[in-house]
Amino acid sequence: MCSPTESAVISVFYGLFVCICIYKSISLRNLGNVFMSGAKTYVNILFVIAAATSFARCLTMLRYPQSISQYVLAVSDNKIVILLIMNLIMLVCGMIIDNIPNIMILTPILVPIATAVGVDPIHFGIIMTCNLAVGMVTPPMGINLFVASGMTKIPMLKLAKATVPFLIAFIISLLVIVFVPQISMFLPGLAG
Repeated sequence: MCSPTESAVISVFYGLFVCICIYKSISLRNLGNVFMSGAKTYVNILFVIAAATSFARCLTMLRYPQSISQYVLAVSDNKIVILLIMNLIMLVCGMIIDNIPNIMILTPILVPIATAVGVDPIHFGIIMTCNLAVGMVTPPMGINLFVASGMTKIPMLKLAKATVPFLIAFIISLLVIVFVPQISMFLPGLAG
C-alpha cells in the first residue's frame, strides 16, 4: 500500500499519537523539546549522508565505476575470485558511501559482471544488501555508529571497538550467503 519511507512516516505519526493520547508520556508542551532532541540526533546523520552523496557523485563524474568494472573482469575469469573482488569492492564502498548512492553506483557496474559469471540477480541483490549492511556499522562512515554515538553519547571510537566481534560474525555470515546460494535462493525458489 505504501513505500518503506512512507510507512516509516506513518509509524512516526502513529507513535506520536500513542505517546500523546494513549500512554500520555509526552504532553503537548513537551512536543517542542522532543522535536529538538530528534533534530539534534538526526543532524549528524544528515551531514554524513550529504558528504557520502557528494563523494558518490564525484566518483561517478570521474568514471571510476567503469574503471572498476574493467579491472574486475581483467583480473580473473574464476567465479570465486570475481565474487571475492566484488564483495571487497562493496565492503569498502559501504564503509565510505551511504547505501542509496552505493546501490545507484555499484548495481549497474557489478550486476553484469555477476550475471556473466553465473550469479543470479536475486542472489546478487542479497549479497549487495548484506555487504552494505556490514558497511553501515564499519568505520569511517558507518552511519549506524554515528546514530548510536549521538543517542548514547558514547565516543565513536569506543563503539567501533565494541562492534569488532559482530563484524566478524557479519563477515562469516556474508561468506556463507555468497558461497551457498541455496540459502538466499530458497524462498524465491518457492515463489517461482
